[in-house]
Amino acid sequence: MQQFVPLSIKREYIEFEKIYQETLANDLFYLNNLLSHLNKGKGKQIRPILTLLAANMHGKIEHKTYLIASLVELLHVSSLIHDDVVDNASLRRNKRTINSMWDNKTAVLLGDYLLAKCMKIIQQTEDSTVSNHISDLVQKMTEGEIVQLSKINCYDMSESEYYDIIEAKTALLFGFSLYLGAYSVGADETHALQLKEAGIAIGMAFQIKDDLKDYNLQLKEKDFAKDIKEHIITLPLIHVLKKMNTEDSNALIHLYKNHNNNEQAIIDIIKIIEKEGGIAYAHSIIRSKIDKAQQLISRQPASIYTDSLLELLQQIIR
Repeated sequence: MQQFVPLSIKREYIEFEKIYQETLANDLFYLNNLLSHLNKGKGKQIRPILTLLAANMHGKIEHKTYLIASLVELLHVSSLIHDDVVDNASLRRNKRTINSMWDNKTAVLLGDYLLAKCMKIIQQTEDSTVSNHISDLVQKMTEGEIVQLSKINCYDMSESEYYDIIEAKTALLFGFSLYLGAYSVGADETHALQLKEAGIAIGMAFQIKDDLKDYNLQLKEKDFAKDIKEHIITLPLIHVLKKMNTEDSNALIHLYKNHNNNEQAIIDIIKIIEKEGGIAYAHSIIRSKIDKAQQLISRQPASIYTDSLLELLQQIIR
């Protein structure tokens, strides 16, 4: 069982895994090879865990809850497969990506296949509210990725624009994982919306922390300076450019634009951003998002599941 699974939902998680694997099952040998490779490299499954915790906080889990938990995980996995194609990534969770083991065409089609599975699950819920929320979510996630691509080498991007991008492409899925979990067992709308807001805060902290991997000089493999190499603008750079004088900001932009993947130039960029407080500032924003999530979660009914969610929040950030 996954290390992130709280003991309070151990039984429910096992049931979720059973339903999730049944959803993925296919008679086609070639497709099963692809799905088997995905299973070997599956992640922490944080999003379905959030769904199960939110549901247990507000009632008795129903079959619809397990369908929604499977749905959010399939959405996440399909988005990762498509992201790996866009990024031309060769590794994901220390395992080779679908596009590197097979090819981009196969990866795109597998991502589409998982999205088709999502549509089937939505039908099984027989719930127009779930359908509407998931449709909006997929649209927002895609928009977030497209806007991020449009902002490559856009050095006047504001902090607000950055937050809009990461909320759309990452954080909303955290928010809806909690919201739909609570909704599935009939939670009142006030509590469900509080959980959605908490999930968005968690997701934003999660994405900012992930972006900070770029500035970790200890990472020399796929995560080291990935965004810098691709000229993607993230929070530490935005903050530093905003506080620098014109001459210094122009010098940093020139270095960022023209590093040509030269390792020493990239290290120089990282050291400048660290010296100017960009990394420390990003950590302060992470702390503020986590504090906000904790406050919102603390407004939920007291239970072992609420405690588990607060503990899980700390694990996610660690």
